[in-house]
Amino acid sequence: MLIPLILLGILSLQTFSQEFLTAPPPGLRTDGGIWPLPQQIQYLNHSRSIGTRRSRPIQIILDENVNDCDILKFTKKTYLRKWLLPFEDEASTNDSTTLFLTVSVKDGCPKSNDFPQQGMDEKYSLSVPKEGNATLEAKEVWGALRGLETFSQLVFLEDETYYIQSANIHDFPRFSVRGILIDTSRHYLPAQTIRRQIDLMAQNKMNVLHWHIVDIESFPYISKRFPNLSEKGAFTPRHVYDSKTVQNIIHYARLRGIRVMIEIDTPGHTGSWKGQPGFLADCSSPTGEKIPSNILDPTKKENYKFLAEFFTEILEVFPEKFLHLGGDEVEYWTEACWRQNPEIRRFMKLHGFQDNVTALEDYYFSKLQQLLAPIASERRQIFWQEVFDVNVPEPNSIIHIWKGSTKTERAESLAKVTAAGHQAILSSCWYLNYIHYGDDWKSGGINGDYYYCDPQDFNGTDAQKALVLGGIATMWGEMVDSTNIEARLWPRASAVAERLWSNPLATKNADEAWPRLHEHRCRMVARGFRAQPINGPSFCHNEWLLP
Repeated sequence: MLIPLILLGILSLQTFSQEFLTAPPPGLRTDGGIWPLPQQIQYLNHSRSIGTRRSRPIQIILDENVNDCDILKFTKKTYLRKWLLPFEDEASTNDSTTLFLTVSVKDGCPKSNDFPQQGMDEKYSLSVPKEGNATLEAKEVWGALRGLETFSQLVFLEDETYYIQSANIHDFPRFSVRGILIDTSRHYLPAQTIRRQIDLMAQNKMNVLHWHIVDIESFPYISKRFPNLSEKGAFTPRHVYDSKTVQNIIHYARLRGIRVMIEIDTPGHTGSWKGQPGFLADCSSPTGEKIPSNILDPTKKENYKFLAEFFTEILEVFPEKFLHLGGDEVEYWTEACWRQNPEIRRFMKLHGFQDNVTALEDYYFSKLQQLLAPIASERRQIFWQEVFDVNVPEPNSIIHIWKGSTKTERAESLAKVTAAGHQAILSSCWYLNYIHYGDDWKSGGINGDYYYCDPQDFNGTDAQKALVLGGIATMWGEMVDSTNIEARLWPRASAVAERLWSNPLATKNADEAWPRLHEHRCRMVARGFRAQPINGPSFCHNEWLLP
């Protein structure tokens, strides 16, 4: 056995060495490169010197119709304080201005109760000439936010001097849904951690925070109508999100142009809902012992009354027009909790289901969609793909694809879902909670291709491909909390951001993209965020420091 082990060790060392022999030089980066790559960008081959590290050489001027806009005032303050010139000397007292950026928004400022929604217009045009001042134009404020981030990325520091790349840019997103999923049931994430991820999403032009707020392990959401849910379902009374905290996160996300999409996953994954009496089904092992339940009892009328009241509250709290209803992995618990439950078996027989638990699933999802119809008529329902694969979702439902460990399997799912007329969101190639040694942002991951995964890469008509809304990178929380979520997400999620924003014909090669991503990673680090190294040995001019 010794010789094979030695050979295996040699091969491992060769693979390890080859990886670093082929890695890019540690300092390889662009100056004023944009991430994600704009749809149309014309560099004018001119870098303007705009000031020294000890100066504040840029001012942002808001047009009269948005001068008092809360969103733009907040964003302006963010960029001028830190994000625009992250390398400035904190002791700077020189406020001389050499460049003005004028921001124009045709439709003015949204009202305080208007939130970004599906169809938000994120287009913008940005001009930074070789001489004179810069202009940013957008139809809606959301486009101005994306343009301000692009403007900030044109700025770079070299030898204690600030420069800005002169360029003309016309930009817009390829997909309307570009998201990150966070999981606050497996590990609680404090509000500050969530807000930091919202900041990073804005820096990467992502726009949907998919909040998987409750699951088997804990129920941290404090319901005003049903406080027992968190009292008996949260880890502790400290590990909760009260109404004030939830509203703070939603409104903070609005200021960054981010939608907050809540997911309430049923009928499975409900083990933490023990605060609602009679909600969970009684479960038994094959030998008859009682076991914990992770699925609701779909036979009880009172459970549907409860769900109607609970979802009424959820719809009042969360303004987002997409409502994620989960529906995944039901089969994990149907044998022990439905088929082995005498009362549920009697119900199935009475309704003609016989021993068919899939028919009982269909019954549940039909009842769920019926109770939501009068209270959620303006909301779009989203289901994980099992509800499409096994059950019968409403024709207007959006299907969230998470299965498929190969490109072929993903393509087949996308083709089937869109052929049936459903809109689709893809996640299966972007499970970022799985980590692999090396530059996995290119093509690593348990299911994936990360940078190379394209939601429209399947056999289908143009009409089918138009039904793909985009994608969501997931960060499931089994092994993730506030200590590591930021570094594990970023800049790996940046690869997803570019795939969902940029022209695929211009972003075919991850090796060519790397210098821009390296600069962007260092930019996030300079702004105070824990963006990890992801492409071998490298360095940033300003390394991350503990706050």
